Amino acid sequence: MSGNLDNQTEFVRSLASDFRMAIERALESDKLIYSAIASFPSGCCGYTSDLLQRYLAEKGVATRYVSGTYRDYSTNDSRSHAWLELIDGTIVDITGDQFRFELYPLQNDCPVYCDKPNDFYSRFELEPPCEHEGSFSKDVLRKEQEAYDIICKFL
Repeated sequence: MSGNLDNQTEFVRSLASDFRMAIERALESDKLIYSAIASFPSGCCGYTSDLLQRYLAEKGVATRYVSGTYRDYSTNDSRSHAWLELIDGTIVDITGDQFRFELYPLQNDCPVYCDKPNDFYSRFELEPPCEHEGSFSKDVLRKEQEAYDIICKFL
């Protein structure tokens, strides 16, 4: 049984890595310059997670969208982050390295994380996980579709 979970994790890690590389190639060719992920990986974890969730679903991988807030009570500062989670609790995150210049405990320089929760993720106060929602406005759906189509051309 553990072997099957390891195989699935490696499969998902490979898909997530491919998707991230496709985003990077699309950005390098200026195809996503006017999209919500133009500053990838910074500031677009939610939108990117939506796109990755769709891609993984097309590959037969069920995920939940997870978001949370880190609160530094000593400075009254907070940061939000979003990622995906497999049914077994494995985290799938292709934007965690947006925190590469943060100080401990939020420093994270991992571009593709596909593993059990670690210290970084445990610092976020989580909202309840949710399945992919189709209740976006038509404009958001159109923009998401455009970005998704561009990324898929680079896969």
